[in-house]
Amino acid sequence: MCASFCAGTRISTVRGRVRVEKLRLGDEALTVSGEALPIRWIGQRIYGRAFARMNPNSIPVVIKAGAIDDGVPARDLCISPLHNVFIDGALIPVALLVNGISILTCHDMDPIAYYHIELPVHAVVLAEGMPTESYVDRGNRGMFLSGTGRAPDSSEPTKSWTSCAPVVQSGPLIERIRARLAWRAGMTPEGIMDRPQSGPLLGKLEWVDCTVISGWAWLTDHPKVPVVLEVLDRGKVIAVTVADRFRSDLLRVGIGDGHHAFNVELPRALDPQLAHHLVIRRAADGLALSGCPFDLPAHRPSSALASLDLAAMVEHADLAEKRWVLDWLEQQAVKLHALLTSSADATPAPLSAVQTLAAGTGERPRRLKLPKSVTLA
Repeated sequence: MCASFCAGTRISTVRGRVRVEKLRLGDEALTVSGEALPIRWIGQRIYGRAFARMNPNSIPVVIKAGAIDDGVPARDLCISPLHNVFIDGALIPVALLVNGISILTCHDMDPIAYYHIELPVHAVVLAEGMPTESYVDRGNRGMFLSGTGRAPDSSEPTKSWTSCAPVVQSGPLIERIRARLAWRAGMTPEGIMDRPQSGPLLGKLEWVDCTVISGWAWLTDHPKVPVVLEVLDRGKVIAVTVADRFRSDLLRVGIGDGHHAFNVELPRALDPQLAHHLVIRRAADGLALSGCPFDLPAHRPSSALASLDLAAMVEHADLAEKRWVLDWLEQQAVKLHALLTSSADATPAPLSAVQTLAAGTGERPRRLKLPKSVTLA
């Protein structure tokens, strides 16, 4: 695993954005936490394209401007394929995010000049505004030339390697991020829009909160063709999804083969302090589902909490579910306590009350799923 920036990449420092090849020892790089850390070593290596063709892990990956988020990166960013980028609280090798549209392998660069910067600790720096990891000596310092820097001497040893964030290389988080980036790039499943999307549309918007929107949609004239849907908030498309998830309740009531549900995890959570006007519509012609538009009113945190009667909500739940709620409350109390502790003008309350309630619950039980019902549009 080796992380490198291509020549020309601008790194955010206290003296502005500086091209990586122009950085100097002692320059202070800005980290994603806002802390400025001094650069203590700069490595360089240069490959020819012929060498790169025989060594795929040396071929750069280009993240197009705006591929990750609005203005992120600020302009095209070229880094090595095993360079970890920081997204959703995790470090992810950029090669896992290649989609051929907004993030792609660059085969034409010749020569390939790589640089990397080492800070006192492993950290997330900003390259073209994109959070990416800094260099840590994992036994590969020898592959770099030292013409632009010097390795720490024996009086300043490299600290034992500790990742500043979890490194994720597979699983649901990767898939969610890839889906989100594909939507930003205007990608839909291969060939989906070449299949029929016209005719009568049955479906319903069933659930809305600040992070998830779900329901179902079905083309009666084309019962095995999944519907491509757009999610709009106040007239702006904020997500695209395909109604192709299986639900047994849909199958039981004769909604095709049951593969007609959708569950959208929004790329960016809706702001609960703003009012939202949501519409889920067929992407082909703008035909909205039943239940739309849906207005999600603004709530100040205090008013939302004041109206929450959790005890009443779980009054008829079984013992396992009540214990799960107590366990969840304890976790939330710990997080809130940490927030209060970090506030200079706040005096955090003790946790003993919640911890006492949760005491003796034993092993955390399995979370129970609430039954879903289907109502035809």
